[in-house]
Amino acid sequence: MFRIIIHFVWFIVIYCDQLSRLLNCDIKYAIRERQRIKIADCTNRGLNFIPQHLPEDIKVLDMSSNKLTLIENNSFNKYKYLEEFYCRNNQLNDLSNESFKGLHKLSILDMSHNMLNLSKAYSSELFHPIQNLSKLDIRSNMAQPINYNKEFNYPDHALGALTELTFLGIDMMPVPIYGSGFSLMTKLQELHFQSCYLVSLTNKTFQRFSSTLKVLSLRNCRLKLVKTEDDALSPFPHLRVLDFYRTFMHLTRALLLLHPYRYRNMTTINFGHVSDLSIDSDELPYALTITPDLVRNLKTICIQNLDLSENGIVDYTRGSLFSFDQPECLQKMSFKGNRFLLFNWKNQKEVNSFFFKALRLKTLDYSYNVVNFIIPKNALPSNLKVKSAAGSYVILPQSLEKLDVSNIVVNPYVSPLFIVPKINNLTYLDISYSDTTAAITFLKLRLKTCISAGTRYEYALHQLNRFQNNNLTTVIFKGASLNDGIRHEGNRLFKDLRSVELLDISENYIWYFPDELLNALSNLSSLYISKNLLASIPVQLNSHTNIKILDFKHNLLTSVSSTITNWADKMQQLHGMTLKLEGNAFECNCDSVDFIRWIHTTKVDLDSRSYKCKLSNGTVIDTLIAYNNLHELFVDCKHTVWLTLASALLSTSFTISLLLLVYNKRWRIIFSIYRIIRRKVERKVRKSYHYDVYMSYEGDVVIWVKDVLVPKLETEWGLTLCIKDRDFLIGPSLADTEAESIQNSRSIIFLITPEFKSSRNCLFELDRAKYEKVTKNLERIIVITKDITIADIPAEFSYIWNYAYLIEWPENLGNVDDTWRKLRMLLNEPSLSYK
Repeated sequence: MFRIIIHFVWFIVIYCDQLSRLLNCDIKYAIRERQRIKIADCTNRGLNFIPQHLPEDIKVLDMSSNKLTLIENNSFNKYKYLEEFYCRNNQLNDLSNESFKGLHKLSILDMSHNMLNLSKAYSSELFHPIQNLSKLDIRSNMAQPINYNKEFNYPDHALGALTELTFLGIDMMPVPIYGSGFSLMTKLQELHFQSCYLVSLTNKTFQRFSSTLKVLSLRNCRLKLVKTEDDALSPFPHLRVLDFYRTFMHLTRALLLLHPYRYRNMTTINFGHVSDLSIDSDELPYALTITPDLVRNLKTICIQNLDLSENGIVDYTRGSLFSFDQPECLQKMSFKGNRFLLFNWKNQKEVNSFFFKALRLKTLDYSYNVVNFIIPKNALPSNLKVKSAAGSYVILPQSLEKLDVSNIVVNPYVSPLFIVPKINNLTYLDISYSDTTAAITFLKLRLKTCISAGTRYEYALHQLNRFQNNNLTTVIFKGASLNDGIRHEGNRLFKDLRSVELLDISENYIWYFPDELLNALSNLSSLYISKNLLASIPVQLNSHTNIKILDFKHNLLTSVSSTITNWADKMQQLHGMTLKLEGNAFECNCDSVDFIRWIHTTKVDLDSRSYKCKLSNGTVIDTLIAYNNLHELFVDCKHTVWLTLASALLSTSFTISLLLLVYNKRWRIIFSIYRIIRRKVERKVRKSYHYDVYMSYEGDVVIWVKDVLVPKLETEWGLTLCIKDRDFLIGPSLADTEAESIQNSRSIIFLITPEFKSSRNCLFELDRAKYEKVTKNLERIIVITKDITIADIPAEFSYIWNYAYLIEWPENLGNVDDTWRKLRMLLNEPSLSYK
C-alpha cells in the first residue's frame, strides 16, 4: 500500500507539472484566405504527449521542439477540425496504425527532424485516416548508413495511401528503391530530399514517380561522388525547378542531365557547388573551363534563375557561358565563388551583346571570385599592349537591379570597367572587401543600397559626391577606414547622404565624432557604430527624432549620459527604440549611479540588463548586481563640489543678495559671483600635488622636450614637470619611483613618436596612469602624437582611450599656436568633459 501511494503521488507531481506547461500553450488567431483560424502554439514546452485540454475547434497545432517519442493511439480524437499538425524537432521514433485517427481534415503534416526509421514495414493503415493530406514532410529522420552499397526500400505501401499529396519531403538513402506505391501519388508537384546519402542516380531512380512533378530538390549529397546516368531526370518532363545545390556530382555531369529540357521553359536551375575539390580527378577536374559542348543543353533552355556558383570555373571559351539562345529569359545569374574573369578585351564584345539582349536580368552575383594575373609589362606581346591602352569594359543591362562584386580579388593587367548606363534600375550595389583594379562608373545614380564594407571609403563617396541628389536609403561603410575620413573631411563627410535611413559605420577605429557629422542625415532611423573607440555616445543624436535602432556595442563607454538616456526614452515613446550596449567598458561608481538605475527602469529595448562593469577597486560585477546593491556599493558617494556650492547658494544672506541682483537684472555680477564661489569650493577639495605634469616619452624626441616643451610649460606657464631623465635619483627602484611620481602628479603627458612604437617601457606607466585615474588621484591623461599617425599608435594605448585627451601635433608651424592653446587649456582648466 505504501508503494502504491508513493507512485500515485509521484504521478500527480509529474502530471501537474506537465499540466502547468500545457496550460501555457498560446492560443492565437490568424487570417488565411479571409477566414479566421485558431492556432494552438505549444512549441518548446517539454511535452511528451499530445495535450487534451486545448480548444476543440483549433485548426493548427504546433508541437515543435518538445519531447515526443510516440504519438499514442486516439491522441487526436478531440481535434476533428485540425488541418495542420507540426511536430518537427522532437524525438519521434515510432508511429502506430491509429496515431492519426480522427484527423480526416488534416492537410499538412510536418514530422521533420525526428528519429523515424523509414525502413520499418509500416502498414497501409497508418496514413489511411489522413489520406486527404496534401503536404507531408518527414525529412531529416534517417541516420547516416554504415553500408553504402545496400539497397533501401521505402515504405511505399503506407505512403501510397496519400494519393492527394502535392508536396513530399523525405530523406535520400545511398541506393534508393521506390516501390509501386509512389506511382499512386498522381498529384505530386514538389519532391524534396534532405538528409542525402545518395551515391548513384540512375535512369531507374525516379521511374515510379508521377510525371506531373514540377519541383525537384536534391541538396547536400556530399559524402561521396554521386554517379549519374544521363536520362535520370526523364521521368519529370514538366520540371520547372531543379535544385542540386552541394550535391557532389561535378558540373559537367549535372549539365548533361539537362537533356530532357532542351528548348523548354524552366524557372530555376541551381547547380551551385556541385563540383568540389574532394571529387577532383583527371576525368572530372575541379579547375574547369566552360566550352560550347558543355553548355549545349543549357543554352537552349529559357531559364529565369541560373546558379553556377562555387564550381571551380577558371575560364570560358567564346560561344559558351554567354551564348544563350534566349538571353531575354534570364532574371538572375550567380557565378559566386569561382575563379574566372567575367570579361576582358578578347570577349567583351560577346558579353556586351549578351547584356544588351538580357532585357530582364535583375541580379548578377560575381562575388568571391579570385583572378590575379602578374605579368611583367615588358613581357606582353605588342598586340596586347595596344588592346590594354584601350581597356576593356561592359555596359550593364538597363534592367539590372542588384550587383554583387564583394570579396573579389580581380587584378588583371587590363583593368575591367563596368558602366552603369544613364537609363538604369540599379538600386543595390555591394563592393565589400574587394581588392581589384576593376572599376564601376555611373552615368546616373539610382542606388538605394550601397555596401562598401572592408574597402576604403573614398571610392564610394567619390561616386556619391558626383550625384548629390541621390535616393540612397541604406549605406554600409563597415571597416572602411572612416577614421581617416573624419580627420580629413570632418562634418562634410556625410553631406551627400541626406536620404539615408540606415547607416552602418562599425569597425572603423573611430575615436572622435565631429559635432555636426550626422546633421545632414535627417531621415536616419538605424545607426550602427559598434566596434569603434568612442568614449561617449554623441550628444548630437539628441536632434535626431527618427532613430529606432542604435548599435553602440564594443566601444569604450564607461557610462551613458543623462542627455542620451532621456533622448532614448523619448524615442521609445515616439516609435519604439532599440539600444545595444554590450561589450563596453562600463564602470559602476558614483558617476554612473543614474545610468545603472536607468538600465533597470527604462522601457527602451536594451540588448541586456546586466552589462559587465568595474568597481573603483577593480572588481568586475554587472549592472544588475550593482542595481540590487545600490545602497551598499555607493553609500559613500558625495558630489562634494556641487554639494558645497548648493549650500552656499541656499544660505540666507546669499539668497537675499541673489534675489536683489536678479530683480535689478545685474546678470553679469551674478555670473562673476558664481565663478568665484565655484573656484573657491574646487580649490578647497582639490588634492595637493608635488607635480603639475608627469612626462612620458621615448627616443630622439628628448631634444624637442628639452628645448621646446619644457621651457614652454615650466618657464612661460609656471608648471612643475616631473621628467624621468632629469628628476629621478639613482638608487631607488625605478618602478617605485615612477609609481610614486605619477601618483603625486596632477596630469600625465604621453608623447608618442615613431620610436615609441618599439618601446615596451611605457606599459607600466600606462597601467599606473589608468589606476591613478580610476582612483581619482590623476586629473587627466593627455596623449600628444608627433610625426606619427593615429593608426600607428601602439595598441597598448587602448587601455586608456576611455580616459585620455588626444592632441595631434601639427607638422605645419602655422597651426602650432592653436595646439599650444589647447594644451594649456587641458592643463589649467580643472573641469573638462571628455571629447
